[in-house]
Amino acid sequence: MKKAGILFIFLLLVFSSLFGANGRIVIDSVWVKFDYVTVGFHANQVIDAKIAEGLRKGRTCTLEYRIQLWGKKSGLLNQMVTEYYFPMKVYFDFWENKFVILTPEEKRLTPSIETVRTKCTEITAFEGIPLVQFNRDMEYTFVVELIIRPLSVQNYQEIKNWLSGEAKHLNLKDADKQAKGFGTRLLRMLMALTGFGDRVISARSSSFQIQDGTLIFTQK
Repeated sequence: MKKAGILFIFLLLVFSSLFGANGRIVIDSVWVKFDYVTVGFHANQVIDAKIAEGLRKGRTCTLEYRIQLWGKKSGLLNQMVTEYYFPMKVYFDFWENKFVILTPEEKRLTPSIETVRTKCTEITAFEGIPLVQFNRDMEYTFVVELIIRPLSVQNYQEIKNWLSGEAKHLNLKDADKQAKGFGTRLLRMLMALTGFGDRVISARSSSFQIQDGTLIFTQK
C-alpha cells in the first residue's frame, strides 16, 4: 500500500474520534389540529461534545429527518403512505467565528453550540398530514428517522486533495459526482470501521386510527 494510502487510513482513524453521536428520538405526541394529523418529537444527544469539537475544528455535519406515515389494513402488510424530508447541515464559519445552520427555511449564524443543539433536535417545520388522506379502516403508525452524517463528502474530498498535494477547493455542485467517486469497497469498509458512515436512529409511535376526524389509539 502506498504511503499516502496508509496516511489516509491513519487520518480517518484519528478524525473518527471527533464524532461519537449515538442519540435517540423520542416521539412526544400525535394529535389532530386544524384538520391535520401531526407528530411531535425531539432527538436526544445528537450534537454531543465530540461532534461539537469536530465542528469547531472545521468538520461538517449533515442531518436528515424522515417522517414516515405507515398504514395497514386487517390481514395486509404495512405500507408506507407518505414520507417527508427535512435536511440540515451544520459547520463552523471561521471568518464569522460562528456556527452556521442550513435548513430549507433559513441560514442561521450563531456563536452558541446550545442553539445548534436546539435547532438540530427540535423540528417545528412539519405541519402534518391532511385528515382527508386517512382511511377509517386502516391502522396507522408514524416512524421518525434521523440520518446523521458526521463527515460530509466535502470533508472526504478535502482530505484526499490534501494528501495528493492539491488545493483545498471543493465545488458544492459536484458533491453528488464526488460521492459516486468515493463509492469503492475499500472506502465503504473504512467508513464502517471508523464510524464515518451514515448513522440512523429512529422511533415509532403507537398505532392509531382516524374515525370521524378523531384520533383513536389502538396500541398503548
